[in-house]
Formats: sequence, C-alpha cells, structure tokens
Amino acid sequence: MAEENQQSPSQSRSELPKIRTFKTDAEIFMREKKISQLDIASGAYIAGKEADRIFSPQKTFPYKAVAYWVLAAFIIAAAGYFSFEFFFQPASQEAIRGEEKPISNFLPVEDQKTVVFSEANPGDLVGALINERGRNLRFDTVIYFPIKTYKSGGEEKFLYDSREFVNFLNWRAPKEFSNSLEGDFNALMVYGQDLRDFAVILKIKNFERALASLFDWERTVWMDWKPFLFEEDVKTISQFSFADDIIKNNDARVLKNGVGKIILGYVIFDYKYVVISTSREALSTILERLIALPPR
Repeated sequence: MAEENQQSPSQSRSELPKIRTFKTDAEIFMREKKISQLDIASGAYIAGKEADRIFSPQKTFPYKAVAYWVLAAFIIAAAGYFSFEFFFQPASQEAIRGEEKPISNFLPVEDQKTVVFSEANPGDLVGALINERGRNLRFDTVIYFPIKTYKSGGEEKFLYDSREFVNFLNWRAPKEFSNSLEGDFNALMVYGQDLRDFAVILKIKNFERALASLFDWERTVWMDWKPFLFEEDVKTISQFSFADDIIKNNDARVLKNGVGKIILGYVIFDYKYVVISTSREALSTILERLIALPPR
C-alpha cells in the first residue's frame, strides 16, 4: 500500500499546479451564465454609444440666430406694410375732397357747374341757384351743382355734407329730418318744356324716421322753398296741405296751387333717397333716371 501511494519524483515534477487568472474566471462566468461572445460584443457597442452621448459636447439650440431671423422678418414685413399704405392705398376721403370737386353720384346729368358763395352771406347760395334757373337750356336737361364755400381769409372748400347744405339754405326742417340724413346729396336744376325747376336728392339713413319727419315738415316746407317757387303759384295756393300722388310708380306727396298744378313735391326712392322738387315734371325726370340707373 505504501508503495502504491508514493509517486515517483519524475511524475510529481511533470504536473504543474493550475494558476487562477482573469481569463479563466471570465470563461467560467460565461459558461455558468451562458453568455456568448456575440452578447459581449453587442453590450460593448451599446456601452460605447452611451459613453459617446454622455461625454461628447452637447449641441445647444441657436437662440441668437433664430432671434435675428425673427427680427429681420418683422422689419421686412413692417416695411412692406407701410410702403403699401403710403404708395398704393387710395388717399383718404378728406385728402380727395380737398382737391377734387364732388360728382353727381346719384344719377347721370348733362353738365355740371360749380356754385361758389361766401359763408358770411349764405343768402348768396340761394341767389346763385335762382340765377341758374334763368338759363335757357334744351328740354330734358339736368345740371348738377357742386357747392363751394369760401371764407374771408380766402379758404375754399366743397360741401359734401347734406346737413351743412340744409343749414346754408336756412331750411327750418325738423331736427329729426336732419338727423336722418346720411351726408351725400346732389343739388340739381331740371330744364323742361317751359319749366326750370330746382331739385335736391338727399340720402337718408332711416326710411321710417325720414318719412315721419317729412310729414311733420309739410306744414312749413313751402316757406323754406318759397325762393324757388314762382310768385304767381304761391298766390294761388288754396290750401297749404300735401296730398298723395303716384309719380313713375312711386308714392309721392305733392302740394298743388289753386288750379291743380303741382308746385312742390317729394318722393323717397328705394327707401334711401329723398327727392324734392318744384314740379311734377322735374320729379318724373329724376325718377326716370334713378330707375334706369339706380345709385350704388
């Protein structure tokens, strides 16, 4: 037995003791955990990417560059807007009216003539219009009168507001009627067969209010229009009351003299335009043109 347990010296020298290394430990760990070389390689790749993300310099958002671009875009947009306003927008109504005379924008006319009077003497306006009635023009002619005022200092301006026009004529219309006026108006002279009639077209804001105030004005309107009435017609008025009538298929209110002649009347066309004149023929002529080409 002693001989069997004893090894020869040569055999002991041939078997070296096993040394534990990191490699052997790793191999043992991989076998126990069943980890392949592919798993190790993929893990190393992912770890490297994460390290690059953490330790690489971070890209910051270019706030300054964006701010500069926004500011530049705002400046360009503002410059374009103000350039358009200054160079391409139509001039304001005040600027246009300071240079151009008003036009007959309600109906077509054969001609126009500017009437100028002094604000210090409004009676000159009535006198100038009466003088125009004395002209001898052909039948069915309508003349439009732009109205211009001047002050003692030499300043001149056209009238565009019907309320100013009514005031200068010194009409004593009810206040409600003046309040119902929108502003636009046309002063006209209608020349017919042996007739020369002054007429006005006044644009209104409210039909019911304007009509009610016209009814109220009927009692004294002939006095405001007396300068444009013929003296013989005024003398033969039997009663100063208006009556209903139909002119060109439009409801009208008319004042007649003693022999049944209409010497003053008014119509509200299209619920927007009050037409007043001193004869049936003049109202008919104006209505005919308004019907053929209604105002816009």
